[in-house]
Amino acid sequence: MPSVHHPLDALTPQEYWTIYQTLRSEGHVHEKTLFASVLLHEPDKQAVLQWTPDSPIDRKADVVLLDEGKSYAAIVDITSKKVDDFHALKGEHAPYTDTEEHEVGEAIKHDPRIIEALKKRGITDLRHVECYPEPAGYIALPEQKDPEDRIAWGGCADSEGAISGSWDREVSGLFFVADMKTKKVLRVSDFGSVPRTPTTGIYDEVGGEALPGTKPITVMQTEGPSFTIDKGLVSWQNWRFRFRLDPRQGPVLSTVGIEDNGKLRSVMYEGALSEMYVPYQDPEETWNSHVFIDGGEYFMNTGLGLIKPLIAGVDCPDYATFFSGFFYKEDGSPFERPQLACLFERTKGDPAWRHSDPNGVFGRPTRELVLRTVATVGNYDYVLDWRFGQDGVITGAVGATGILEVKPVSDTDVSKGMSDGLADKNAPGGPVEFGHLVAPGTDAVNHDHFFSFRLDLDVDGPKNSFMADKLVQYKIPSNKTDYGRHVIWAMKPTMPMTESEAKMDISLQHPSMWRFVSSDTKGPQGYPTSYEIMAGQTGTSLLPSDEWPQKRAGFSEHQLWVTPYEPTERFAAGTYVSGSRGTDGVAIWTKKNRSIMDTDIVAWYTVGFHHTPRTEDWPQMPIMWHEFQIRPFDFFTKNPALDLPMKP
Repeated sequence: MPSVHHPLDALTPQEYWTIYQTLRSEGHVHEKTLFASVLLHEPDKQAVLQWTPDSPIDRKADVVLLDEGKSYAAIVDITSKKVDDFHALKGEHAPYTDTEEHEVGEAIKHDPRIIEALKKRGITDLRHVECYPEPAGYIALPEQKDPEDRIAWGGCADSEGAISGSWDREVSGLFFVADMKTKKVLRVSDFGSVPRTPTTGIYDEVGGEALPGTKPITVMQTEGPSFTIDKGLVSWQNWRFRFRLDPRQGPVLSTVGIEDNGKLRSVMYEGALSEMYVPYQDPEETWNSHVFIDGGEYFMNTGLGLIKPLIAGVDCPDYATFFSGFFYKEDGSPFERPQLACLFERTKGDPAWRHSDPNGVFGRPTRELVLRTVATVGNYDYVLDWRFGQDGVITGAVGATGILEVKPVSDTDVSKGMSDGLADKNAPGGPVEFGHLVAPGTDAVNHDHFFSFRLDLDVDGPKNSFMADKLVQYKIPSNKTDYGRHVIWAMKPTMPMTESEAKMDISLQHPSMWRFVSSDTKGPQGYPTSYEIMAGQTGTSLLPSDEWPQKRAGFSEHQLWVTPYEPTERFAAGTYVSGSRGTDGVAIWTKKNRSIMDTDIVAWYTVGFHHTPRTEDWPQMPIMWHEFQIRPFDFFTKNPALDLPMKP
C-alpha cells in the first residue's frame, strides 16, 4: 500500500477516501455529485524546502465537484479531516467528465433535429452513432451570453463498418450547440453531407513481417538498473529527484538536484507540463470550433486522467522499471492504474565527448536516464520524456503520434482540376484548401500543437534572476581591421527586470541565450552560476491576440515567459479552463509587470509546432519529436562528463 514520504508525493488511495468521506460528512456530496478534479494542494514551498524526514507532513487537496450542472471548488485538509474552504464557482466551470459527456451525448443523439439530419444521410440505426459534446471555449456565440451556462458543441460519428475506431467515420456537415446542464440541443446546423468513402484501417493490431535481413537487437541489464529509489527519492549517477504522477499534469518532477564534489546543489524545485493547446484551422463551423485546451478541459473526460498505461517493449524497453498511479473515479473512489510511467537507462552509442590528435583518438561513451509517460487526449498520443544526462543536462521532449482528425470531403484525387501546374480549388474533385488529402475522400485538417512547461528553476537556491544574453554585431575599430574583418558578433548580457521585459521569442536574426542565474553563488571564474533553457525547434501561434481562442491560450504567443513564484499560478491557461474567457493564465498574470530580479522566479517554456498533415501521417502518424534542454552554464568547474568510464 503506498505511503506518503514527502510533502509533494502523490495522493494515496487512503487519502482519496478521506477526501470523499470528509466532503460527504459536511454535506457536500450527493447521489449525483461528480468528482471532476482531485489534485494535491501543494504546501508552502518554503516549508517543503525546510522539511526533514523526521518532520510531520500536513496534506491537503484541491477538489472540484460538479453537482447537477453546477461547479464547486473545495480545499480539503486531509490531515485534520475537515473542509477548509467550499464555494460555488461563478463564471468558471469544472472540467468535463465522462459521465456528463455520455449522458448529454445520448440525449443529443435522440433530438428530433439530429435524427432527421442523420436520416437524410441514410443513417437510421443509432446503435453505432455517437454524438460528442465538447467543451465550448468562449468565442462570443449567442448561446454563450451567460457565463454561468455550461455550453458544449460538437458533431456525430457513425462507426458502423469501421475497422478500428470511428476517427474516419464523421457524419459530415452536422454541427450542434448544446446546454450541458439541461442536456438539450440549443441549435443544429446542417451544411450538407458528403458521401463517405470506405473506412480505413487505423492500425495493424497484429503487426507485419520483418523486412528481409532483419536481425534481432537485444538490450539487457542483467544486474538490474543502476538507479535506486528510496522512499520516492530517485538517485542516479549524481542526480537526485522525486516525481509524482498527477491526473492533470502527468509526471511532476520535484526537488531536482545534482551532487557536485559531495554537495547536493539545487537545480529545479518543480517541472511539469502545464497546459496543451490544439487549434484547428478550418472555417467550416463544424471544424472552426475544434479548439482544445487539453490539459484543463480534457484530463478527466478522456479516460480518468491525462496519462495512460504503457506497453513494455513498445513505449519503454522490456527492462524498464514501471510505476503505477493512483487516481480517482468520478464517484470519488480511488483506483490503481498500472504502468503509467517507466524509468530506464539507455545508451545510444553516442559520445559524451571525443577528440582526435596526433597521439590518437580520445573520448567517452555516455548513457542517460529517461522518465517516460504517454498522454492520450482523444485522437492524439503524446510521449512525454524527462531525460537526465551525465553532463548535467535535463532534456524535456514531446513526441506526437496517434491518429489525425479527419473530415470526409468530395475530393478523391487532387490531380484532377490541375491547370498549368496550379490547382483549381473550385474544380470538381479539386484539392481541399484547409487541410491535406491523406486518402480518397479523407481530409486531414491543418492544426497546431502548443505545450507549456512550467519550470520552477532554483539554481543554487530559490533566489535567482533572469539573464538574456543577446548575440549582437560588433564593429571592429578601424585601427584593428588590417586583415579585412570589419564586423564580428559578441555577447551582450541583459537582465530583464520585470515580467514584460522577459517575454522572449526565438529569432534567427536576433539570437539570445536564456539563463537563470543564482543571486548568491558564483563559479570559480567569478560568473554567477546558472542554468540555461536552450530552445529546440518550436513555433508560435499565427492567430492574432484578439481572437477568442488565442485569448484563452495566450501562453502560445511567446516561447518563454518569466514570472515571480506565486503558488496559485500553476496552469498556463488558468485553473478553470472550461468556458474560460481568457481572464486567467500567464498572459494575464504578466500584465502586473512584477519584478523578477533577485527573487524566486518561474519559467514558462512553450514547445509549439504547426502541423500540415501529409499522406505518410495516415492512417497512423509516425512519432514526431520536439525537444528543449535545461543545461548548466558556468555551474560546474569543468565538463562534468570528463571522467566518465570507457564503458557506458
